[in-house]
Amino acid sequence: MPKNIITIWKKELKDTIRDRRTLVAMILMPMFLMPAMTIGMFKLMDKIMKDQEKQTVKIALSGEDNSPELAEMIKSQEKLEIVSMNKDERKAVKEEEIDAAVVIPEDFQEKIEKQESASIDLIIKSTNTKSANVATILSVIITEFNNQVLQKRFSEQNIDSKILSKVSILPEDVATEKETGGFVLGFLIPLFIVMWSIIGGQYTAIDVSAGEKERKTLESLLLTSVKRRDIVFGKFLAVSSVAFVSVVVAIGSFYAALMYAGGFGPMDATGSGIAGSVAVNFSIEPQAILLLLAVSVFLILMFSAIILSISIFAKSFKEAQNYIGPSYLVVILPVVLVNSIPGFEPTLWYFAIPAVNATLLFKEVLMGTYDFGHIILTMGSLIIYSTIAILLAVKIYSKEGVLFRD
Repeated sequence: MPKNIITIWKKELKDTIRDRRTLVAMILMPMFLMPAMTIGMFKLMDKIMKDQEKQTVKIALSGEDNSPELAEMIKSQEKLEIVSMNKDERKAVKEEEIDAAVVIPEDFQEKIEKQESASIDLIIKSTNTKSANVATILSVIITEFNNQVLQKRFSEQNIDSKILSKVSILPEDVATEKETGGFVLGFLIPLFIVMWSIIGGQYTAIDVSAGEKERKTLESLLLTSVKRRDIVFGKFLAVSSVAFVSVVVAIGSFYAALMYAGGFGPMDATGSGIAGSVAVNFSIEPQAILLLLAVSVFLILMFSAIILSISIFAKSFKEAQNYIGPSYLVVILPVVLVNSIPGFEPTLWYFAIPAVNATLLFKEVLMGTYDFGHIILTMGSLIIYSTIAILLAVKIYSKEGVLFRD
């Protein structure tokens, strides 16, 4: 590597370390903020769910005399608080004075005795989360009530009640503990890597380009005998180095916090609520870590060159931030979309889309799947994109109209 490139690289890194704002974005934010936000979010969600389970919901019950047995079953539920109403139930639910209203029709018992189907009315407000809880509780009550009605009908006709025996599901999860842990990590780690590949080097990229223009130091650097190409590569390596450190710190601190916190609590064995919790192993294989780092390097190189190219168009630090903001969203939105689609099975060409391909590959690797076709296509495409981005940055830095535009 030419001596001039190394000199510029060291100089920009030294300036970065001296800048408190950049240090906060590069080290402190990924080290403390991301683990705190992630672990805190899941702990908060767990707390909210537990609190909701303990909450009682207020309902109005009309037509108790139409089915005393069903009314008594509803009243016996601890989580349901029966409220007497002197006004229209629908209006009370709408104004959220109560969470729901249950109306037992006058002909309810008559239909039951005639062995006909019967129904009750449930008035809820979908924007009230407690209304959904009423629907869930009521469905359990109705199921139990139906079983009692059917048993009574079969008894009257001298039919063995064992005929009511239902088919039950005994799930067997063939996913290993590592696969389950990798599935969870596959939602978070890819997004963090892509995000910090941009954010990590953002302030350094702005400072070595738009920042130098704002401080009027870029002109003196360009007047030296150092080639423009060497200047660009030196600055580019500084941005890439900072971004790489940020990614390693962000993922490392998140993973350490995850292991310290003991994961995200119990997980459903099938994702459908059929069974209880299942053991989860969040360990990552050494080869997976190496592959993640290798792909991350090329991802960082591509983003660093792009951010550097965008920043040099700006006349000030603030203007550069305004330019990079929309670009950041253009990258993150597709990644979040692809990462959140349930059951998404990408075709081969998805692994040629920058950033998206890395996200998909990360998810596969974390779940223990190593598809060499996907690996080669992802690595190859990122190398091509990185090369194009670096050459573009060199070309932009060679244009006086861009460097010194008014």
